[in-house]
Amino acid sequence: MEYRFENLGLLDQADLEIADLTLICGENNTGKTYATYAVYGFLRSWRGILRFLLEDEIEQLLKDASQYRIDLAQLFDGKVNTYLERMGKSYVGGLPRAFATESNVFAHTTCVPRINKSTESLAQAYQRTVQAGPSGKVLATLKKDGGSAQLEVLVADPDVLQRPFGGLTDFIADAIADIVFAQHLPRVHISSAERTGTAIFLKELDIARTRMLKAINNIDSKELRRNPFKILEEVDGGYAWPVEDNVEFMRQLQDIDKRTGELAAAHPELLDAFDAIIGGSYKVVKQQLVFQAKGAGKQRFTMNEASSCIRALLDVGFYLRCRARAGDLFMIDEPELNLHPKNQRAFARLVARMVNAGIKVFITTHSDYLVKELNTLIMLNQRTTHTGAVQQQHGYADAELLDPDKVRLYMTCVASKSAPGAGRRSKIRMLKAAKIYPDRGIEVETFDDTIEIMNSIQSEILYGGEL
Repeated sequence: MEYRFENLGLLDQADLEIADLTLICGENNTGKTYATYAVYGFLRSWRGILRFLLEDEIEQLLKDASQYRIDLAQLFDGKVNTYLERMGKSYVGGLPRAFATESNVFAHTTCVPRINKSTESLAQAYQRTVQAGPSGKVLATLKKDGGSAQLEVLVADPDVLQRPFGGLTDFIADAIADIVFAQHLPRVHISSAERTGTAIFLKELDIARTRMLKAINNIDSKELRRNPFKILEEVDGGYAWPVEDNVEFMRQLQDIDKRTGELAAAHPELLDAFDAIIGGSYKVVKQQLVFQAKGAGKQRFTMNEASSCIRALLDVGFYLRCRARAGDLFMIDEPELNLHPKNQRAFARLVARMVNAGIKVFITTHSDYLVKELNTLIMLNQRTTHTGAVQQQHGYADAELLDPDKVRLYMTCVASKSAPGAGRRSKIRMLKAAKIYPDRGIEVETFDDTIEIMNSIQSEILYGGEL
């Protein structure tokens, strides 16, 4: 999946492909977060946008058809990118809400999502039953045979055709989303840079309640009686979507503690690798989140008492154990936060395990340690006699080796671009794809230049003076 953004906050242009492992590096205040949040926002909202775009088309098809049958090939063959571009145009109108900022910030932003290769969307069978609330009464069944382009809609209760919300049109749009688009637009989870503070202030961070109380306090009582819906207008807004969603996930940790997700069930070694990084495990004891260090007996620490490393990885641990499943996109902003270089290396190895287990991972980072360890995993993937000996000597598992073809790294930079008029060029802020070599790993200029400057200064101190 590829995205092109223009006039996105600090970035004049951003072209990026979401690979199995995608990284963005760069100096502070150069646009990394804008690119990350924009991708997350699209993946968070595309289903609702698609439902809106398809509403009239589906209703017209149902009106004209003698049977409730939709030919998906006729609708979407060769047209998926056209729909994605329409979804991108609609999405930019919601960017101010996604970033919790003023509407004029994204007045000239464009978003063009595209698939970079065609895949067979109709090979898999599909079936979904629409039921009515607690009664469980079947209202309709949506069915598509494997290899067939025909989506059949069997209506058991005519009332489903008349429902203003969650009616038949919405269910068909959801089915189309699952069959045609979901393979390109994965389920997404984000771990924002604010996660360390969230771990401490979980009880205080009831965002919905805080907004409601603030709205009630700000609205005049007569106005509220005259227009009760005014409160809904005031409640909307607040934090950027990634922060809000991360906080909401953290508030659910006590409820999901006993669950084991699909990925954890299939790959328990992922949890072992994660627990080795934090040196213990998370638990919920008497409705309280605690950390229990390995070898510390029954001694437990609350999040207020635990180290910043333990707090920084809290939501990552629960996501891996309780929610993660193959095909997800896991996004994490600065995973190196509060981690010792040794643990930054260990986290890079965990990321490689996640990628090889079927999770797509998207990272923004300032960590040279993390990138260098990923380079090691890429280089070891050559699987020569020599690299095999190094792998064995230093204890790298096969599940930690990285195929360079699965990795993309982008650096924020300022580049020169031709401007209208003869001989004129302008400077633009953009993302630049790094070169990745199977025998050397990723070439990251933003780190290498700084390291070379530091080495030069130290060499001058050591060897440049008079003897």
